[in-house]
Formats: sequence, structure tokens, C-alpha cells
Amino acid sequence: MTQSSIIAEVKGAGKTYQTGDTVITALQPSNMQIKKGELLLIIGPSGSGKTTLLSLLGCVLYPTQGDVYIGGVKASGLSENELAKLRLQKIGFVFQNFNLIQPLNAEDNVMLPLKLQGVSDAIARERANQALGIVGMLDRKKNLPKQLSGGQQQRVAIARALVTNPELILCDEPTASLDPKSVEVVMKELKTLVGQGSSMAIVTHDMRLRPFADRVIYVDQGVVSDTEPEQGLH
Repeated sequence: MTQSSIIAEVKGAGKTYQTGDTVITALQPSNMQIKKGELLLIIGPSGSGKTTLLSLLGCVLYPTQGDVYIGGVKASGLSENELAKLRLQKIGFVFQNFNLIQPLNAEDNVMLPLKLQGVSDAIARERANQALGIVGMLDRKKNLPKQLSGGQQQRVAIARALVTNPELILCDEPTASLDPKSVEVVMKELKTLVGQGSSMAIVTHDMRLRPFADRVIYVDQGVVSDTEPEQGLH
């Protein structure tokens, strides 16, 4: 595999926390890669370390040991300001609870990352409308989040994640609060984005997502593996 085909890489990266005299291991030292144009599922039960792994990939946490690379850049050596710039330019986030800003309509929510990048209002609005069109929400662009269903809010959140054309999209339990029909719609849209060149990692314990994945890795008790634990996930 060429280095240019690797969008994100974790090399011996782990995370521990100290509480008094007790050391809690959230993630054992781990190695993994996300390839260009793939949809990767990270499966594991609550408390297994999968969200910690996603947070390392998203440059939200510093690893206690090891390194994280995004697009060939050693993220674990950057300052807070440099990390913020890297996240804004290269990474899109989709959360379980949507994290839409309630006083803003769908269009303004999707424009927000572009405005943070300094893009003009006119261009930001045009790109936001393109992104909303991709997820089938252009006709609801003036609706506030409270006027949208859970599935519709998640689609707006996806539009917000893709509007900056990030190399990597990270999703934390994006289907946990969705009904089966919405799950299929959202996952087909995410799969389409991957087909257009984005790479995606989805943390989940929702086995309905397996058919959409190019690859699956498992996290159990802080250990990352390519093979499902023999005893099943705890």
C-alpha cells in the first residue's frame, strides 16, 4: 500500500487516564489505518475504547503514547491551534446527537464550518446548498432543527460534515437514534460520499451497518483487532 493511499494512521497510540493512584486504560497501544475511499466500521460495546480511538483519529485527544497521522501529518506533535486548523480543513464529524445549533436553520448550520474557514457568505451559501442537495434536504434548508425529524437532522449534520470536502469523515454512532428506514437512507448517503473519494470511519454497536462497510475492526476492553473476539463482544 502506498503512503498516499493512507488517509489516517494510528501507530502504537494508546490512551490512559490517572485518577489518584489508579491508572485507567481507555485504549491499549494500537495500530490501524484508514485507506482512501473506504468505509470502515469500528465495532464494540459501550466502554470498549472505540470512541477513544475515534477521538484520537479526530485529533480531539492527544495519545498518551504513540502517534496519530492525518494525511501524512503527525497530528500528535501539533499545537492546539494547529490541531484546530487540521480538524477544520481535513476532518468532518457526524455525531449521534446531531449537534446542530438550535437557533440556526439547516442552511446556516451547514454554512458554519465554511464561515469558520473565512469563506465568503455567497460562496458558503452556494456550497451549503450543494451539500444539502446531496443529502436530499435542500427543500428543508430554512427549517430549524426542531422542525425536522431525527433522520432529517442527521442528514443535515452529514451535509455540514461534507461541505468542507474533508479527506476524512468520522461518525460517532450516527444511526443510534434512527428508525430502520432512516438508517438505510443515511447509510446509503454515507456510502455515496465514500464513492466520491472521502474516507469514513464509523463507530457503532449497530450491526445493521455491517453490509455497508468495506472493512470492520473490533474494539473490546481497549484492544483493537481485525478479528471479532471469539467469545463475542462483551
